[in-house]
Amino acid sequence: MFDIKKHDRKVDITDYTESRNVNYKKNVERFLNVSPKNYIKTMESISSKKAMIPMMLISIMDKDNKINMTLKELSELLDYPKTSLSVLFGEYRKYEFMQKVRNGVYMINPLVSYKGSKYERDKLVQEYSKIIEGNMISRKTEERRY
Repeated sequence: MFDIKKHDRKVDITDYTESRNVNYKKNVERFLNVSPKNYIKTMESISSKKAMIPMMLISIMDKDNKINMTLKELSELLDYPKTSLSVLFGEYRKYEFMQKVRNGVYMINPLVSYKGSKYERDKLVQEYSKIIEGNMISRKTEERRY
């Protein structure tokens, strides 16, 4: 299914033992490398379409963690009803998986997934925080109107 290429890897002997206590809280902030393309390939036949959408979004985001597509375009690409996708995106925003930057532009939370270096991630985190603040101000303004 996958082409696995052998790479010489340096083994850190200090990190390897037969058994050890693992502090999961300590390692919870670390990022893992996941290939969205291969994840989707292996999981799409055993997962619901709805469950696959976050990884599909991660796979199409650009280097700035943005998805430059309208809801209609995403609906067609993901083969998922537009109204259901709109509701789902509302949930994603609520739980900070992603934010709407403006019509046709969405940003995935860089604390969930990012492309590039840690320095680039830190810049994306700042940008994402500003987007959240802007969206919160917009919601409060809309609430005052009603």
